[in-house]
Amino acid sequence: MRRREHDRALVVLARAQAAFVAARHGVEAAAKAIEDADRELRQAMQTPDPQLPLGWYRSWRLKVREDHRAAEARRDARDKDVREATAEMSRSRQRVRSLERLRELAFAAWERESRRSDQRTMDALAAVRFSRRDERTVQ
Repeated sequence: MRRREHDRALVVLARAQAAFVAARHGVEAAAKAIEDADRELRQAMQTPDPQLPLGWYRSWRLKVREDHRAAEARRDARDKDVREATAEMSRSRQRVRSLERLRELAFAAWERESRRSDQRTMDALAAVRFSRRDERTVQ
């Protein structure tokens, strides 16, 4: 059961990491969009054309910056998810390892007891043989 919990924690961690990578790529794409918007606005401002809607370019640039902030917020949220999933995976791994150690200790104790029992049996058999050999030499 603990191993299944650990496996689920690993799956959650992998998904969180994939979501973080996607969010990071989203931030990079948004940063590139800001650069593109800035470049286009500079070009639009360099060519004096009364028909050119500079207000639209400025609004578009503001929207692109807002998209970048939202992408950063998503990335930060995914980063938090990764940290939480990592912590949960660590806890589940620790629980699995604790149970494995308990099982190893129980097996070692069983093995020691088995060897002691075998040794007692061998000692008893040796005592019986010795007493029979002793009885034969006395007769």
